[in-house]
Amino acid sequence: MKKVSNELAPCGVYCGACPSFNKTCFGCSSEINETTRSKSRIGCFIRSCCYNIEKHDFCIECNQFPCIKITKKLLKSHPGEPKFKYRHEIPKIFIKLKEMGINDFLIFQKKRWSCPSCGGIVHFYHYICSQCGKEVNV
Repeated sequence: MKKVSNELAPCGVYCGACPSFNKTCFGCSSEINETTRSKSRIGCFIRSCCYNIEKHDFCIECNQFPCIKITKKLLKSHPGEPKFKYRHEIPKIFIKLKEMGINDFLIFQKKRWSCPSCGGIVHFYHYICSQCGKEVNV
């Protein structure tokens, strides 16, 4: 699988739904350079592992998936907290990625994180449309 968009993170998270996307961050898959403003992804050990150690675009391509890095940082972080449910669904979301292929998966994610009322972006953590303010169950 080859990355086609900065909206898809190596760990499976859809960056397009992050409140920082296109503001202080251009996606976990974007190049890191002097204009990079998001420090969290620069230091992300999952991103570093994928790109620098394992040489994969996505964690699902690694024979160690789900490794301790994914498990600790995402799958077992904030258990039971609804605002972090996007993290806990990563194994299921990766299955969808493998079934659909990258392009269709990206279309699926964009639609999934769009408000059914106005088409605005629904951001994870709050699950509220950025345009109309409606709460959306993603």
